[in-house]
Amino acid sequence: MEISYRDLLYRVDQMPRFKTTEEIEPAHGFIGQERAKKAVDQALEIKEKGFNVFVVGLPGTGRRSFISSYLRQIAANMPTPKDWVYVYNFSNPSEPEAISLEAGRGKIFKQDMQQLADEVMEALEKIFESDEYARRKSELEDEYMQKKTQLWEELKQKASELGFAVQIAPTGVVTVPVYEGKLLTPDAFEALPEEVKQFFNENSRKLKLIVEGTLYKSRRLDREYKEKLMALDKDAALFTVGAMFEELKNQYESNPHIVRYLSNVQNDILENLAQLRSGDEEVRQAFKKRYSVNLIVDNSAVVGSPVVFERNPTYANLAGKVEYYSKGGMLFTDFTMIKPGAFHRANGGFLILEAENVLRYAYAWEYVKRCLMTDQIVVENLETALGLSSVVSLRPQPIPLNVKVFLICSPRLYYLLHMYDEDVEKLFRIKSEFDWEMEASRENIQKYLGFVASTCCRLNTPHLERQAVEKLMWYSARLAGDRNKLSMRLGEISSLVREACTVAMKKNSNVVKKEHMLEAMRQREERVNLLQTKYDEHINTRDLMIETRGSRVGQINGLTVIDLHDHSFGVPVKITAKIHVGEGGVIDIHREVDLSGNIHNKAVLTIEGFFRERYSKHVRLSLNATLSFEQVYSVVEGDSASVAEVLALISAIADVPLRQDIAVTGSMNQHGEVQPVGGVTEKVEGFYRTCKLHGFTGTQGVVIPKANLKNLILKDEVLESIRKGEFHIWTVEHIDEAIELLTGKKAGRTTKDGTFEKGSMNYLVVQALKRAERMKEAKKAKRKKKSH
Repeated sequence: MEISYRDLLYRVDQMPRFKTTEEIEPAHGFIGQERAKKAVDQALEIKEKGFNVFVVGLPGTGRRSFISSYLRQIAANMPTPKDWVYVYNFSNPSEPEAISLEAGRGKIFKQDMQQLADEVMEALEKIFESDEYARRKSELEDEYMQKKTQLWEELKQKASELGFAVQIAPTGVVTVPVYEGKLLTPDAFEALPEEVKQFFNENSRKLKLIVEGTLYKSRRLDREYKEKLMALDKDAALFTVGAMFEELKNQYESNPHIVRYLSNVQNDILENLAQLRSGDEEVRQAFKKRYSVNLIVDNSAVVGSPVVFERNPTYANLAGKVEYYSKGGMLFTDFTMIKPGAFHRANGGFLILEAENVLRYAYAWEYVKRCLMTDQIVVENLETALGLSSVVSLRPQPIPLNVKVFLICSPRLYYLLHMYDEDVEKLFRIKSEFDWEMEASRENIQKYLGFVASTCCRLNTPHLERQAVEKLMWYSARLAGDRNKLSMRLGEISSLVREACTVAMKKNSNVVKKEHMLEAMRQREERVNLLQTKYDEHINTRDLMIETRGSRVGQINGLTVIDLHDHSFGVPVKITAKIHVGEGGVIDIHREVDLSGNIHNKAVLTIEGFFRERYSKHVRLSLNATLSFEQVYSVVEGDSASVAEVLALISAIADVPLRQDIAVTGSMNQHGEVQPVGGVTEKVEGFYRTCKLHGFTGTQGVVIPKANLKNLILKDEVLESIRKGEFHIWTVEHIDEAIELLTGKKAGRTTKDGTFEKGSMNYLVVQALKRAERMKEAKKAKRKKKSH
């Protein structure tokens, strides 16, 4: 059936009355993705582990924009999570301690600790230079010297009683015998009478024990002095800095971790007073660094919960890292060089990731899964995690994780992950799927107009006149591939509106008119249609041998679509069929040389089934047929050429020519019913361009499946040609309708005697098959006669 010009016009009957989109109330938020929004709401309501979200949809459907803006709306009313800091671990310096504080308190605590360290250093310097400290230290020294003097006096007294004098030498305590008031030299001692020498020898052993006891007491006095001096130093330091620490502890008394940490800092200061008093500035700075705070998560400026969209999800950007500095040719690090990752910043809120980017970086996907499984954030450099580094590194304490991860991906990647990673189903139990189209109902059209109005308001550009909006709706339906639908590729729609507004502003128009929208569409297509123009040149110069006049046996114009992602266009292709006597079967040349896809192979087998079902009951199939897509050197895929292939085969068998001014597209089942195909608009326009290049005859056109009529959304140029009668479109539901249109003969029904109507195409096919059978039998008889 031929389709009239009026039936091909695209109309938006349910669009409200308005002159410009300025009269339309702008839409707030996103439109047409209720299914996706409902899934996100469900995920937010479930707090249990594992209910993270896959955001699945085609590019351009607003996945990123919707998730980012919607989560920010939700997060704004949620509680702000705590700050996190890393501090020095006094019991195990290689494992920095993680401490949480109320939001905004982390920055204050860091400043407090910096100020405390400065004040402590200054106070210690002053206290040890004070008169009071000097007086108490002097008293302690005097007490010590008095006790030590008394100890040595007692030693001398006891030595004198035993007949010895005590001398303090650099090598220790020396005892010298005294006889008749004189100190004896070794020679003088040897000259003494034996009984005197024996006296001195006996007393010498006694004195040795007394000296050892005195030395022991002296060492004990030294230790007591040092202990008392240290106690004095600690008391003095504690008296000075204790109040500072107490004041700070009172400020953070609600946080026991901070209070315990402050006590550890105070004790560390008291234990290291000697180093702090050394006057070495490098040592003092090292201690100041030890008492500093590494603010790893600062939520002081966050309103509600954080929403983090990590667009470069490397392992380090997700997990954080431990940095190093070089000194003297060696690498050093400390807790202040721990850097946060996206999981730290998003903790307590939402983390948005793009699955393709996560999978692109080494070990990033494994880290995401580990965090979600353990509910912990572990800072560990990648080389350390993989065991590839021999450098000694820090092992920061893990931070508890509470985050909802939203993973944006395409449908193909979503199913691949589910197929090859069993952890996905455990960790991402919610799927938020974005639709690529929506029904063109009155309600949805109103929302669509609101989106267009909001786009103009947001970009501060001229608004669109009604006719420009109608053309935009036509473009949207064309993107959706259905005149009853509107495309949800709102990014492309918004971009087109912006381009049309630019055209209008260049022409000093305060509104966007239809001609401005058409110019924007023309410019957009011109930017991406270079390959299409090259094909048109080849068609015009006959390098691509497509005929649009006359008729040919076993030849027909099929239609293909070339999809370049940013532009799709149709190109006609000549399909030819040849027959010869054989066992009955269709040989697809492309299949034989591995240039045929699985779907096309199925289509060829379907064609064989159709021929056997229709003709084998009348005659044995004794013909072999070959099919070829001429001048096609890539893989042929799809079943949209099966109607054209059947027509070419029937034409070749019956020796009846087919019209070359008509191109055919459509799939077919084994019963001869014509099924819808994709890309029908591009295919029609592709053959239209070919006919225009070769010159219109008034009889040219395209045959499409009737079910595809709703998918046909043609350009004004093609519609105008149809209105003038230069170009035509026919729809068919059965192969017989296409046979009659392209051959001018009846397809032929089965009569009462079981044969086809005489003179019909089916009748001619049966007769040709019978002739082929007779030829085959004659050849067999001739070969048999020769063998005898």
